[in-house]
Amino acid sequence: MSTEIILSIVVTSATSIYTIITIFQLLESRKVRLQKDAPNIVPYLRSAENHISMELYFENFGEGVAKDVKVEVIKDFKRFNQEDQYLSTIGIVENGMNIFTPKYKLKFYMGSMIDLYENFQNESIILKISYKSLNNHGFSQVFELPFNQIFGQNFSDPPETYMGQIPYYLKEISKDLKSFNK
Repeated sequence: MSTEIILSIVVTSATSIYTIITIFQLLESRKVRLQKDAPNIVPYLRSAENHISMELYFENFGEGVAKDVKVEVIKDFKRFNQEDQYLSTIGIVENGMNIFTPKYKLKFYMGSMIDLYENFQNESIILKISYKSLNNHGFSQVFELPFNQIFGQNFSDPPETYMGQIPYYLKEISKDLKSFNK
Protein backbone atom coordinates (compact mmCIF):
# COMPACT_ATOMS: atom_id res chain seq x y z
CA MET A 1 0.00 0.00 0.00
CA SER A 2 2.73 2.47 0.86
CA THR A 3 4.53 1.68 -2.41
CA GLU A 4 1.37 2.57 -4.35
CA ILE A 5 1.05 5.88 -2.46
CA ILE A 6 4.71 6.78 -3.08
CA LEU A 7 4.34 5.87 -6.76
CA SER A 8 1.17 7.99 -7.01
CA ILE A 9 2.94 10.95 -5.38
CA VAL A 10 5.90 10.61 -7.77
CA VAL A 11 3.59 10.44 -10.83
CA THR A 12 1.50 13.38 -9.58
CA SER A 13 4.63 15.45 -8.91
CA ALA A 14 6.11 14.66 -12.33
CA THR A 15 2.81 15.54 -14.02
CA SER A 16 2.60 18.82 -12.09
CA ILE A 17 6.17 19.77 -13.00
CA TYR A 18 5.55 18.84 -16.65
CA THR A 19 2.37 20.98 -16.65
CA ILE A 20 4.23 23.99 -15.19
CA ILE A 21 7.02 23.65 -17.78
CA THR A 22 4.44 23.42 -20.57
CA ILE A 23 2.71 26.59 -19.32
CA PHE A 24 6.06 28.47 -19.29
CA GLN A 25 6.80 27.26 -22.84
CA LEU A 26 3.36 28.39 -23.97
CA LEU A 27 3.87 31.86 -22.46
CA GLU A 28 7.33 32.15 -24.00
CA SER A 29 6.12 31.11 -27.46
CA ARG A 30 3.31 33.68 -27.22
CA LYS A 31 5.86 36.42 -26.39
CA VAL A 32 8.05 35.35 -29.32
CA ARG A 33 5.06 35.36 -31.69
CA LEU A 34 3.99 38.82 -30.53
CA GLN A 35 7.54 40.11 -30.88
CA LYS A 36 7.79 38.62 -34.37
CA ASP A 37 4.62 40.44 -35.42
CA ALA A 38 5.53 43.72 -33.72
CA PRO A 39 6.74 46.75 -35.66
CA ASN A 40 9.60 48.86 -34.27
CA ILE A 41 9.90 52.29 -35.88
CA VAL A 42 13.06 54.15 -34.88
CA PRO A 43 14.28 57.57 -36.03
CA TYR A 44 18.01 58.19 -36.33
CA LEU A 45 20.42 60.76 -37.70
CA ARG A 46 23.14 59.89 -40.14
CA SER A 47 25.67 61.64 -42.31
CA ALA A 48 24.93 61.36 -46.01
CA GLU A 49 27.27 59.07 -47.90
CA ASN A 50 29.09 62.06 -49.36
CA HIS A 51 29.37 63.57 -45.82
CA ILE A 52 28.06 66.92 -47.02
CA SER A 53 24.63 66.80 -45.38
CA MET A 54 22.91 65.20 -42.41
CA GLU A 55 19.90 62.94 -42.92
CA LEU A 56 17.03 61.98 -40.64
CA TYR A 57 15.75 58.45 -41.15
CA PHE A 58 12.61 56.72 -39.96
CA GLU A 59 13.01 52.95 -40.26
CA ASN A 60 10.88 49.98 -39.22
CA PHE A 61 13.39 47.55 -37.73
CA GLY A 62 10.63 45.21 -36.55
CA GLU A 63 9.23 42.28 -38.48
CA GLY A 64 5.63 43.48 -38.26
CA VAL A 65 3.66 46.05 -40.22
CA ALA A 66 2.90 49.32 -38.42
CA LYS A 67 -0.34 51.15 -39.10
CA ASP A 68 -1.68 54.57 -38.15
CA VAL A 69 1.84 55.97 -37.73
CA LYS A 70 1.95 59.45 -36.22
CA VAL A 71 5.05 61.54 -35.56
CA GLU A 72 4.89 64.52 -33.23
CA VAL A 73 7.79 66.97 -33.16
CA ILE A 74 8.33 67.99 -29.55
CA LYS A 75 11.45 70.06 -30.26
CA ASP A 76 11.35 71.45 -33.79
CA PHE A 77 14.23 72.39 -36.06
CA LYS A 78 14.65 74.56 -39.17
CA ARG A 79 16.09 72.31 -41.84
CA PHE A 80 18.80 74.03 -43.91
CA ASN A 81 18.22 77.01 -41.56
CA GLN A 82 15.23 78.05 -43.70
CA GLU A 83 12.03 79.51 -42.24
CA ASP A 84 9.79 77.41 -44.50
CA GLN A 85 11.68 74.14 -43.87
CA TYR A 86 10.68 73.22 -40.33
CA LEU A 87 10.91 69.56 -39.41
CA SER A 88 7.27 69.73 -38.37
CA THR A 89 6.30 70.32 -42.03
CA ILE A 90 7.65 67.07 -43.49
CA GLY A 91 5.12 64.60 -44.86
CA ILE A 92 5.08 61.94 -42.14
CA VAL A 93 4.71 64.58 -39.40
CA GLU A 94 1.91 66.49 -41.12
CA ASN A 95 0.03 63.54 -42.60
CA GLY A 96 1.15 60.43 -40.73
CA MET A 97 1.25 57.11 -42.58
CA ASN A 98 -1.41 54.46 -42.91
CA ILE A 99 1.05 51.58 -43.39
CA PHE A 100 4.78 51.32 -42.60
CA THR A 101 6.10 47.96 -43.76
CA PRO A 102 9.07 46.09 -42.25
CA LYS A 103 12.52 47.32 -43.36
CA TYR A 104 10.93 50.42 -44.92
CA LYS A 105 12.93 53.68 -44.60
CA LEU A 106 12.04 57.31 -45.02
CA LYS A 107 14.87 59.83 -45.44
CA PHE A 108 14.78 63.59 -44.91
CA TYR A 109 17.69 65.99 -45.33
CA MET A 110 18.38 68.15 -42.27
CA GLY A 111 21.08 70.50 -43.52
CA SER A 112 24.74 70.96 -44.29
CA MET A 113 27.08 69.10 -41.95
CA ILE A 114 29.36 72.18 -41.81
CA ASP A 115 26.48 74.52 -40.93
CA LEU A 116 25.12 72.11 -38.32
CA TYR A 117 28.57 71.65 -36.81
CA GLU A 118 29.29 75.38 -36.64
CA ASN A 119 25.87 76.64 -35.52
CA PHE A 120 23.88 73.78 -34.00
CA GLN A 121 26.42 71.43 -32.46
CA ASN A 122 24.66 71.29 -29.09
CA GLU A 123 21.15 71.17 -30.53
CA SER A 124 18.89 68.15 -30.79
CA ILE A 125 15.48 67.24 -32.06
CA ILE A 126 12.87 65.43 -29.98
CA LEU A 127 10.26 63.25 -31.67
CA LYS A 128 7.35 61.20 -30.37
CA ILE A 129 6.38 58.28 -32.59
CA SER A 130 3.07 56.46 -32.09
CA TYR A 131 1.73 53.53 -34.11
CA LYS A 132 -0.20 50.28 -33.89
CA SER A 133 0.53 46.74 -34.96
CA LEU A 134 -1.93 44.93 -37.22
CA ASN A 135 -3.61 43.42 -34.15
CA ASN A 136 -4.15 46.98 -32.76
CA HIS A 137 -1.50 46.78 -30.05
CA GLY A 138 -0.32 50.37 -29.52
CA PHE A 139 3.27 51.60 -29.31
CA SER A 140 4.54 55.06 -28.41
CA GLN A 141 8.06 56.27 -27.69
CA VAL A 142 9.93 59.57 -27.40
CA PHE A 143 13.35 59.91 -29.04
CA GLU A 144 15.93 62.65 -28.52
CA LEU A 145 18.43 62.87 -31.38
CA PRO A 146 21.41 65.14 -30.57
CA PHE A 147 23.36 66.42 -33.55
CA ASN A 148 26.75 66.29 -31.82
CA GLN A 149 26.72 62.49 -31.79
CA ILE A 150 27.05 62.48 -35.58
CA PHE A 151 30.04 64.79 -35.80
CA GLY A 152 33.49 63.24 -35.92
CA GLN A 153 32.28 59.87 -37.19
CA ASN A 154 34.76 57.96 -39.32
CA PHE A 155 34.15 57.16 -42.94
CA SER A 156 36.05 55.25 -45.55
CA ASP A 157 37.63 56.58 -48.69
CA PRO A 158 36.57 55.10 -51.09
CA PRO A 159 33.04 54.65 -49.74
CA GLU A 160 31.99 51.22 -48.50
CA THR A 161 28.92 50.74 -50.70
CA TYR A 162 28.87 50.20 -54.44
CA MET A 163 26.49 53.12 -54.86
CA GLY A 164 29.00 55.34 -53.09
CA GLN A 165 31.97 53.93 -54.97
CA ILE A 166 30.53 54.71 -58.42
CA PRO A 167 30.60 58.53 -58.09
CA TYR A 168 33.88 58.34 -56.16
CA TYR A 169 35.70 56.50 -58.94
CA LEU A 170 34.01 58.57 -61.66
CA LYS A 171 35.40 61.66 -59.94
CA GLU A 172 38.85 60.06 -59.79
CA ILE A 173 38.70 59.13 -63.49
CA SER A 174 37.60 62.66 -64.34
CA LYS A 175 40.61 64.09 -62.44
CA ASP A 176 42.95 61.71 -64.28
CA LEU A 177 41.48 62.61 -67.67
CA LYS A 178 41.79 66.33 -66.94
CA SER A 179 45.44 65.96 -65.93
CA PHE A 180 46.04 63.74 -68.97
CA ASN A 181 44.56 66.37 -71.35
CA LYS A 182 46.91 69.05 -70.01
